[in-house]
Amino acid sequence: MATKRATPKVTKGKPSQKQVEKLVSIPPDVVLAPQVEAPRHATGRDQSRARTQVQELTWAQFDRAVQTLALAIRQSYSPAAVVGVAHGGVFVGGALSSALGAEFFPVRISRRSRDKGQAKPKLSGEMPRELKGKRVLIVDDVASSGDTLALAVALARKVGAREVNTAALVSRPDGFEPDFCALSTDALVVFPWDYEDVAEDGRFDVDPDKAGA
Repeated sequence: MATKRATPKVTKGKPSQKQVEKLVSIPPDVVLAPQVEAPRHATGRDQSRARTQVQELTWAQFDRAVQTLALAIRQSYSPAAVVGVAHGGVFVGGALSSALGAEFFPVRISRRSRDKGQAKPKLSGEMPRELKGKRVLIVDDVASSGDTLALAVALARKVGAREVNTAALVSRPDGFEPDFCALSTDALVVFPWDYEDVAEDGRFDVDPDKAGA
């Protein structure tokens, strides 16, 4: 996949504890609950701005991106646990945990219906207690504002995670930079799990407005 910034990158700067606390010091209204299995379709979407270009990822391209991302992560540190944030982060996190040989914990951070107009999600709940004392990697499919990843990082630290880093398959050039990412693009990314019904001509049907990024 030929893109200007297709290779994984490790950011030099990390948000300080004070910056993270500032991001998450909001009333507790977000629901966070363990997910038993990966959802059939992704519903978390990056709608921060209109996307004029569309970039599709096949399962083969997804696998190559995950393997490249895993290689970059292994060169930096060895996480003992991977936390995938539903929905898209469950697919990415599950694949990364397998590539890294780490435990996998899928979780959900969601906004209650009455809060959909708020700029930032509100926080409640906890990460799995099994994260205590472990090196943890928080994973999402798209890192845009970084709010969801920041919330997840704060929760992991709250339960005693020893070291917490973030990773995303896609980041935005003018947005939050996770510690690791495979692709930086401003395009609307259609992930393989975004495909739903098959049309009469045998092609997959996908609504760009329902895409994962």
